[in-house]
Amino acid sequence: MPHNYKIHYKLGSIQVEEEYNKKLKAHYIQVQKDKHTYEFVINNIWKRKIVQDVDYYQKDNTYCLAIVTKDSTSRPICIENKISQDISLIKNQDVLKHYKIKNEDSKINSQFNNIMIYNQDKSAFLLWNYKGFYYLNNNITDNLKITDHDVYNLNVIAKLNNLVILADYNEDYHFNKFIIINLESGKKSTWKIDYDISMDSYILGSYNESIFLVDRKAKTEYEIVPSHQKIRIVGTSNKEGIIYDQKFTKISLTKLVQKDYQFQKLNAYNYTVNNGNLYLKLYNSDNKILVSKKDNLKIVDYNQENVYYLSDSKLYRYNPNLGEQLLLENFEWNFNYQNMIFVYRQ
Repeated sequence: MPHNYKIHYKLGSIQVEEEYNKKLKAHYIQVQKDKHTYEFVINNIWKRKIVQDVDYYQKDNTYCLAIVTKDSTSRPICIENKISQDISLIKNQDVLKHYKIKNEDSKINSQFNNIMIYNQDKSAFLLWNYKGFYYLNNNITDNLKITDHDVYNLNVIAKLNNLVILADYNEDYHFNKFIIINLESGKKSTWKIDYDISMDSYILGSYNESIFLVDRKAKTEYEIVPSHQKIRIVGTSNKEGIIYDQKFTKISLTKLVQKDYQFQKLNAYNYTVNNGNLYLKLYNSDNKILVSKKDNLKIVDYNQENVYYLSDSKLYRYNPNLGEQLLLENFEWNFNYQNMIFVYRQ
């Protein structure tokens, strides 16, 4: 595995900047062509000077470029009206024909209860239905009961790798059990802990195999390792807690309970919704790539380079190599969606 590096090289008149981040195991590629800049991230290639050629096409006011490596060709990035954007947003038919891009209509393939399934995308879905979860995984469907009564707000819940962990919502004020669901198998288990944690808690974030939770009422921070069913106190009102922003630092519990903090980690792919549109910003870049202009966009989950988002009642996935795809639809998502949709894709 190579060390961090940054190099510059030319392909004819085209300038290429290539930077490797060992921690992210990713190459950041910046290509300069005709005063335009095109940016890409390439994963899992262990060599330098990975760009061997480019596929450049310009028509009228649209400029597009894909990079060619030894094993593959990237999805093109286009620049139109000085805006970097995914090629699916381009209307010029000559451009789409050159890159063999087809915008096909989505069709419902099946239905499970009130969920319309367009494409499961080789993914597992865990979808809250107020008393439990619908579990969808290829041809497997299940209804995992969690509570005897309707729960509309899930605050103590987190996804880490292939596991979703949530508080025992059969309790109203305190809980001493976690429910763990394996997204690969759909199996549910109960983990009894030696602490009584207030429902007035929130998730700070995750790091490696650990999830960090703040109990506002008890002014206590916990580190939770669901894969090994271990839990410990890492901060109290008499002992500072910890927060992560590229590194761990100490912070008072008073601050942690007065405001909801979130861990800030380095990511190769950073998605945001700005002025109603979905943008991708690659690590180490200030440029934003417009990737979707669907109505009422709301991000609900991430999985590696994939982002999952709602447009009204429809769930989409965007992948920089595959583009945008409609996955599921549920009328209820027009009204409630926060902490209700979890996706796992290997």
